[in-house]
Amino acid sequence: MSDLPRFIRTTVPVASPGALGSKRLMAVVLVGGSANSSVDFKDASTDTGTVLFSCNTLAATTTSICFEDVGGIAFSTDIYCKPSGTGAIVYAWTA
Repeated sequence: MSDLPRFIRTTVPVASPGALGSKRLMAVVLVGGSANSSVDFKDASTDTGTVLFSCNTLAATTTSICFEDVGGIAFSTDIYCKPSGTGAIVYAWTA
């Protein structure tokens, strides 16, 4: 039996948006910084794709969403994660 986690977790701070190298988004935690925060997940390897999922949270709060029960959100190209808001951090689990 493997000791590896079931999904890959990636941490994406607001200063470092980028492609996650996966095609299925399984869960998201958006940590709001000192300002209201948001995150877009685009179907692309760059900041040019179609937004397939987006969420928001207030300053100094956290929003958690799990898609495991529905099999995740499928992306055909890649998952590009773009958080915004001062101090925002996104934790994304992908498969």
